[in-house]
Amino acid sequence: MTYTQEEKLAIISELILMAHADHKLKKEEISFLTAISQRLEIDATIMKHMVEHPEELEIIVPKQFTKRILHFHRLMLMMHIDGHVDLEELQLLYATALRYGIRKNTVDRLLLTMEKYPHGDIPPTELMEIHQSNSN
Repeated sequence: MTYTQEEKLAIISELILMAHADHKLKKEEISFLTAISQRLEIDATIMKHMVEHPEELEIIVPKQFTKRILHFHRLMLMMHIDGHVDLEELQLLYATALRYGIRKNTVDRLLLTMEKYPHGDIPPTELMEIHQSNSN
């Protein structure tokens, strides 16, 4: 899937905000952010600045359904990366779902499904099936 530079920065921005949601930036979160930013070819100094200045970050909702699903799954992985889900992270996830047009029952089903897989990585076909079964 191809992304514009604006979309790439938006992806990293939301992941950074999720990492900061519990007010504790952990090494697992930094490693995940680094891996995603490298995959998206975002310069390390830009990513570092974004992590250090989350108040400057801008949220942009992906226009394509598939991009919203993939990015929402990344956010869920970030939330689970340290093995503990804080209330602040969960609240941010539900708020993001609302912005993305994802129903609460879909989020709840995704969260339950994540528990079945190592590291919460839901296979793409199952991920799409969950979203499609709960959409209009």
